[in-house]
Amino acid sequence: MTNDDVHSAVVRWIKAKTGVIAIKAHQSGRTPALPYVMVNDTGTAEVRRWHQQTEYTETDAENSAGEKIVTAAPVIEMEWRFSVHAYGPSPTDRLRPIVSAVKVSQAMEPLMPGLHVHEVSAIRDVPDWINNAWQPRAQMDIIVRGIIRDSVGEVDVIDEYSFEIARAE
Repeated sequence: MTNDDVHSAVVRWIKAKTGVIAIKAHQSGRTPALPYVMVNDTGTAEVRRWHQQTEYTETDAENSAGEKIVTAAPVIEMEWRFSVHAYGPSPTDRLRPIVSAVKVSQAMEPLMPGLHVHEVSAIRDVPDWINNAWQPRAQMDIIVRGIIRDSVGEVDVIDEYSFEIARAE
C-alpha cells in the first residue's frame, strides 16, 4: 500500500461519510461546485521507534551458490496525517459525521483493509476571505494508522548452523 493509496482511501471514506464531493488537495483541477470537502495529506511518520518484526520470504529464484534467495520486509506501524477542509454552507455540520463515524468500528470498515482512523481533532470554524467576500469553511485533522511491509530486497541469511557449548575446565 502506497501513501497515495491511503490518501485515496481516506478521500473515498470521507465522501461516503459526508455525502458530498471529496477531492485531494493540490491536484490543479477545477474547483467543484459547493458544497465539497478537500483532503490534504500533511505527512507520514512511524508510530514506534523500532519496527515490530521482519518478515523473511523465500523466493523461487536461486543465488550463485544454488540456494533460494530470501527477501526481507520490516513490519512497521505507520501514521498518516490529513487536514480536511469543508467548503460551502454549514461547513462544520458537514464534518460532524466524520467525528461520529470514528466512534463506531463498523463505520470505519470501508476505509481500507488494515487502516483505521486513530484520532480526529476538533472541528474548527475558519471562514476564508475569497474574492472580496467571506466564505464559510471548516477544518479538522484526521490521523489514520496502518501496517506497511516494504521489501528491502535480497538479504543474506544463515539457513542452518550447529554449535557446541563446552564447559570450561
